Amino acid sequence: MMHVLLALVVGASAPDSLLSADSLLAAMRKGGYTMMWRHGATDRSVQEPMDYKNTPRFQQRNLTDRGIADAKTVGAIFKAHGIPIGDVITSPMYRTRETAEYAFGRVTMDTPVLRVVDPNAEQKRLIAAEPAPATNRVLVTHHFVIERNVPGIRPGMVDEGEAAIVRRVTDDSVQLIGIFKLADWQRLGAQVAAAHAATARPTAGAHAPNAVPALIHTRERAAILDYILTFNSGDDARMRRFYETSVVPNPDRPIEQRMETYQRLKGQLGTMSIVSAAEVDGGRIEVKTTTTGGPPASMTFSIEPRAPYRLTGITFQVGGAGHP
Repeated sequence: MMHVLLALVVGASAPDSLLSADSLLAAMRKGGYTMMWRHGATDRSVQEPMDYKNTPRFQQRNLTDRGIADAKTVGAIFKAHGIPIGDVITSPMYRTRETAEYAFGRVTMDTPVLRVVDPNAEQKRLIAAEPAPATNRVLVTHHFVIERNVPGIRPGMVDEGEAAIVRRVTDDSVQLIGIFKLADWQRLGAQVAAAHAATARPTAGAHAPNAVPALIHTRERAAILDYILTFNSGDDARMRRFYETSVVPNPDRPIEQRMETYQRLKGQLGTMSIVSAAEVDGGRIEVKTTTTGGPPASMTFSIEPRAPYRLTGITFQVGGAGHP
C-alpha cells in the first residue's frame, strides 16, 4: 500500500496505481477524501443554455428515472459501508442538487463555483478544501469541472453518475486516488441489496420510499416533485424561492402566509415519502405520501397549462383536515 500512496504523492497517477472501488470504500471509512461526483443520468435530448440563473427547471436537463435510482444506490452503498459524509456541495442545477438529495437526503449548499467552465482560484480552493475531521466531502458537479481540475482525468473518463475521488495536496490542487464507474456502483449496490434481502422481514403495506411515479416525473409536472424535495429539505430560504419562482402569485395567499403554513406542516409531518400519484378532476394531480412525523398526507396540485408550468394551487389533506 505504501508504494501506491507514494506514487500518488510524487506525480500524476498511472491508471494501474489508482485504488479499486472496494479499496476506495475502505479508505473513505477513515475520512479525508473528496468525491467529485458527476450528476446522475439525464435526458440528453434537452438542450439548455449555460445561463443557469435564468433557466427554469423545465428547460434544464433533469435526472431520468435511472439517474434517480443510481443516486439512491450510491447513498445505500455509503450507508451500508459506514462512509462518513460531511459537507455535500452542489452546483445550482436541479440535476446536481437532486443527485445529492436522493443519495444523502441533504445539500449543505449550492454554489455557481461548481458550474464555472474555466477553472479559477475560487473553484480550485473549493475543490481542494480539507474535509472536516473523520468525514468525506461530496461535490456534485459537471464533467468539465472534474476534467479541468483533477490531474489524470481526461474528457470522457467520468460519465454521468460516475465519480473521481481526490485528496488535497495544496490549497489549490488535488491528487486523483480512484474512480467509481457505473459498473462499480451497480456491483456494490447489488451486494447491498442482496444483504438487505437476506435479513429484511416483510412488512405489510411496505413501499419504496421516495419512489417517483411516472405521472409526475415529466417536464409539465416537474414543479410537483420539486415542491416535495424542497419541503423535505427544511430550508426556509429555498422554499421561499420556490414560491417566488414556481407558484403563480395569488393576492389571497401572499408568500408570508404560505411560509407560515409550510412551517406548521413541516413541524407536523417531518419529511414525506411518495406512495402514489393520480390524476383527479380537472387535470389536478393528487400525490399520497407517508411521513416521518406520523400522519399520512395527500396533496392536490393544480398546474399552469402552458410553460413554465408553475403551480396554481397546492392543497394538503392531513388526518382529515385540509390545508390550502
